[in-house]
This record gives sequence, C-alpha cells and structure tokens, in this order.
Amino acid sequence: MKEIRSFIKTASLSELEKAQTLINDALVKFTEQQQAKQEVLDLLKEKGLTLEDLQDIAGDKRTKVLPKYRIEHEGKVVEWTGRGKRPKAFQGVDLTTCLV
Repeated sequence: MKEIRSFIKTASLSELEKAQTLINDALVKFTEQQQAKQEVLDLLKEKGLTLEDLQDIAGDKRTKVLPKYRIEHEGKVVEWTGRGKRPKAFQGVDLTTCLV
C-alpha cells in the first residue's frame, strides 16, 4: 500500500487515469472469476460431488513404467525399469540374464 500511496502523490493525471482503468479491469476480472468459481461449486453441490472427487479423477498423469529387469537378491525379488541409477542389487550383474 505504501507504494500505491507514493505513486498517487507523484503521478500525473494521465497516469492516475491509466491506473484507474487497470484497477477497474482487474476488479471486473476478479469478480467474473469469483462468479465462475461459485457456479462450479454450485454445480458440484447439485451433482453431489466434492472437490476431492475431482482430484481423484485427475490423478497422476505420469505413466507407470513396467520393470525391465528382475533379480533375486538376498532373498528378495528386486525389479528395475532400467531408468535412473542402477540399484545395488544389479551392480556388477549382466543385465541380459535378468530381463523380464
């Protein structure tokens, strides 16, 4: 707010009019967005849905990569997609013998 008060004290009439236009445009846009949000919330309520229901639909957009290699190491089955850093279980192992 201090910056706005400082601007008002030093601005010319044309600058103040331009600032007023920008503020009015911002107010109109903000009001339209608030109305749109309320319409969406009302529609969700009408359909018996919540915002959490919509989040479940969106989910994780990354595709799950299937493991390319599988090995038994210390009594456990270790799988690796072949991406990223090589797991310790696959260190020094010929990967062609571990293909899934």
